[in-house]
Amino acid sequence: MNLAKIVLRILSIFSNSKKYVMRLFFYSVKWFIIPYLVAFFAGSFFLVRFTKSEIHLWVNQYHTSFFDTFFKYITTLGDGAFIPIFVFVMLFIRFRESILLVVVFLMSGMFVQILKRLFFSDISRPAKYFEGNQSLYFVPNIEQYCCNSFPSGHSATAFCVFLVFALVSKHNWLKFSFLILASLVAFSRVYLSQHFLVDIMAGSFIGILTVIYCYPIISRFKNVWIDENIRTIIRKT
Repeated sequence: MNLAKIVLRILSIFSNSKKYVMRLFFYSVKWFIIPYLVAFFAGSFFLVRFTKSEIHLWVNQYHTSFFDTFFKYITTLGDGAFIPIFVFVMLFIRFRESILLVVVFLMSGMFVQILKRLFFSDISRPAKYFEGNQSLYFVPNIEQYCCNSFPSGHSATAFCVFLVFALVSKHNWLKFSFLILASLVAFSRVYLSQHFLVDIMAGSFIGILTVIYCYPIISRFKNVWIDENIRTIIRKT
């Protein structure tokens, strides 16, 4: 067997291995991915049928003091400040997914910022877009930003983080619950008039694609300790 055949054989093994890993991945998170795709296509229909301003004004007319408070706090789950807490929790589940969590957060955040600042820097947020529109409701005590609306960083963070948590969850209802939680974080950005629907859809898609891209790479790590967690390390000491 010559060198070329050896190389092709190695590439074939790697390709088959990667396909197997991804099949396991999608099967594991189908209760997250499938409902997400349904919601994504439904959102796409609204974006085709209506303008982003029409959708935003329609959503904006429905507000209560309860949801003002609820979304004001739940939106913080998409803030990077919560990542150390999420990683700490994941350390008690498995080190591999802890590493994955850090990597996907950094990669999705970097990609979002590149899009925001280099390619879509001229896209205004709702506060600036509707400037002078007295009918637009703003939740009290929420700072309104003017620029870099597309895509939503909070949505990207929420979806990449909670998809990783869905990945390690054993129960389908819990996987679906993580999708609901990620969706609430994303929707909060529209409710709080920080983003438009198209912004959060793009952000959520980036978050999911980042996990899909990074998962097979992290799965190839073969260190003994990587599939352990803090609890197993403590037991051994």
